[in-house]
Amino acid sequence: MTVERLMEHAQNLDEAQIQLMCEMSDALLKPHGAWVNHMSDFVSDEFSSSMSNRLKLHHATSEEKFKKAPFEYAFVAAARYSGKKAHKTRSQVHQGADVVVDDTKWSLKTEAAAKMNPENIVISKFSEARWIRDCRTPEDFASEFVPRFMRHLSEYDRVITLRAFSVPNEDKVRYHLVEIPKDFLSLAATLKAENFSERTKGGGSSALVQDHSGIAFRVVLDGSVEKVTLTRIRLDRCIQHAIWTVPTIPDSSQ
Repeated sequence: MTVERLMEHAQNLDEAQIQLMCEMSDALLKPHGAWVNHMSDFVSDEFSSSMSNRLKLHHATSEEKFKKAPFEYAFVAAARYSGKKAHKTRSQVHQGADVVVDDTKWSLKTEAAAKMNPENIVISKFSEARWIRDCRTPEDFASEFVPRFMRHLSEYDRVITLRAFSVPNEDKVRYHLVEIPKDFLSLAATLKAENFSERTKGGGSSALVQDHSGIAFRVVLDGSVEKVTLTRIRLDRCIQHAIWTVPTIPDSSQ
């Protein structure tokens, strides 16, 4: 869009729309922080510019951190701006995959809890798991979880999460774009019945996934809401692609 086209549109906006447009332009003009891993194979300067500006636009009108749905749209837009072909998927076509970029299927996650551990990633909903209700023993949990988990992983090529941290004493949010390697998550294939806890009162179970370096992550089978959660995912086993620190409107709760 050219400046001339922008001016043409502005002439047809009402007062409320002009006010919103000014708020958005003010947000875009505010300084922000950006760090890009020079080893990243997909976050280019163009991708970073598009993503950081979309984060700034979001926070021009909201103090809420980015959630999964807007992240998907922003990820596709940033990929396209960087010259790649990208589109959102339909779950019935690629179950578990959210977007496709140059034929690579991506599963996108977000994390924005108030008290996040910077060194440990949580995927609060890795997948739905209505099958948990039928499990009674550790043997049941192991026999159902492992093949389903591996089948879910096979539906996409890469997993990435956008982690949102509030900056202490500042009206800013710091976003970390972190890839969780699939081969690391595939360690869950080693889980056996003896790794799972007995069935809880809520109808679930949990297991620690380990490798030569110790605990890799924890699998939580939540029977109350029937989902698979992954916790304690070690950041040092993942790839940090970019970090953006953007201004936001003041928190109304303060």
